[in-house]
Amino acid sequence: MSDDAASYIAAHPAASAKALKTLRTFLAGRIAHAGVAVEEVMSYSMPGYRILSGRGTGKMLMGYAAWKDHLAVYPHSGTVLPQMLKLTRGISQTKSALHVPIGSLPPEAVIDQMIHLRLEELH
Repeated sequence: MSDDAASYIAAHPAASAKALKTLRTFLAGRIAHAGVAVEEVMSYSMPGYRILSGRGTGKMLMGYAAWKDHLAVYPHSGTVLPQMLKLTRGISQTKSALHVPIGSLPPEAVIDQMIHLRLEELH
């Protein structure tokens, strides 16, 4: 198990590691755009972002991981993605994770809505 996001990313094959670095930067940017103060931590053996202040302080906002054939973004809630079915139509997902091919990113609007719904849930 990795102790931090950089170690988690480095433990993956080159293509996955490159995609994870890009996803990490993308998610951090969207979280900053939403004005949420977070710290990057490991949770459930994957990197993610814990809320530092305001609504949901101390709770996980979202996490991300690489699998054999895809990257996954986890809102750390089973109720967020089911509320986004129209917006996520055509994107592979489970009840708890959004899947994108390695080398791709989810649309900004999807991540922005995921952040918004997760924060609403934590109020």
